[in-house]
This record gives sequence, C-alpha cells and structure tokens, in this order.
Amino acid sequence: MPWDENNVTKLRELWDQGLPTAQIGKLLGFTKNAVVGKAHRIGLERRPSPIRRTAVKPDRKKARSPVMPKLNFESKEENTPLKQENLSFLPVVKNLFIKSDKRGCEWPQGHPDEMDFHFCGKERFEDKPYCLDHCAIAYVVPEKEEIDKQQDQVNTKI
Repeated sequence: MPWDENNVTKLRELWDQGLPTAQIGKLLGFTKNAVVGKAHRIGLERRPSPIRRTAVKPDRKKARSPVMPKLNFESKEENTPLKQENLSFLPVVKNLFIKSDKRGCEWPQGHPDEMDFHFCGKERFEDKPYCLDHCAIAYVVPEKEEIDKQQDQVNTKI
C-alpha cells in the first residue's frame, strides 16, 4: 500500500499524539521502519531514543582490573633465605603433538557404531599414523596427467 495524502495526514496526527512508531504502523497498515522513514522524509520532529542511557558512564578501567583478595600465604613473612640453587628455573620442554606411547596403525576397520569396530593396529610407518599398506592408500601421489590438467585449468583462468 503506497503512501497517499490521507495516510500522511493520519501519520502527522498520530505522530503529534506521541504514539509509538510500531503502533502507528499497525494502525496505518505499514511497518515500523516505513513509518520512521516517511516521518523523516516529510520532516516530522525527531523523537528521543527509547533506549535509556545512564548519565554517568561506568569506568572501564575498574571493570578490567578486579580487586584480588589477599591470600593467607601472602601475609606470612618467611625468614628463611632462599637457596641459590633453587633460583634457576629450567622449564620442561614437552611436545604435545608427539605422544611417547607408540600405538599401532590408526586406520579404522568398520563403522564406529558397529560392535566389531577396531583400528588396524599394525606397526606404524615412520612418523605416520598408519602402517605402510594404509599409507599407500591415504597418501596418494597425483598422476602426471592430473597435474597437467590442473595446471591447464589454472592457466586458462589467468
């Protein structure tokens, strides 16, 4: 339904009464956004935002740095001097990606929902998760023709 003179005069009356834009839209058969847009285009007085803002903004620095409680062990003073040999710190370097326990081949056999599901379990090939037989399946070297075909496709796109 397009805006006509009758709808515009009703919009002006309802706007002056202070009705919410959503309610005006329902009465006139338009959406809230259509009412707001038309009111803006015909120059009706702006309304204050329905979002209430606080007069004092919260201090963001306080929000970032919480007050830490004083713990019991912090209040005690130790009179024993620290030994020099304890002052040197040597971190233990541990690689989380390489597990020390060497498992077998992790090639799945069957479906995980089935009762007889298991992994291959044969000896792994080098640092791969699979045995030599399953590495041949998992790590396939593309044929020369496929490589040439892929290069031709790239060259035609350029």
